[in-house]
Amino acid sequence: MHYPVIVRAEAGNRYVARPVGLPEIEAEAATEQEAIDAVRHKLRTWLGTAKLVQVDVPEAASANPWLDFFGSSADDPDWEEYQAELKRIREQANAE
Repeated sequence: MHYPVIVRAEAGNRYVARPVGLPEIEAEAATEQEAIDAVRHKLRTWLGTAKLVQVDVPEAASANPWLDFFGSSADDPDWEEYQAELKRIREQANAE
């Protein structure tokens, strides 16, 4: 298995190696190769005790809860009557 590792030179002629995406694993050594070898060993140990699983994550609710109901009245048999009643109420309010 290939795993990307970031190796960085530190002050005092030290090298730090970290696998990408696993900040809890780190190796520090006097040479770059020693740091790589050490992180390889830690990564092999860590991966040997872990397993990769997939989980189902439900989609988050809409950021706008009103959109969840958008279009829900499209097949409502009383829709036209409802619209006519709203129009009547608005006209009555405007007449007062």
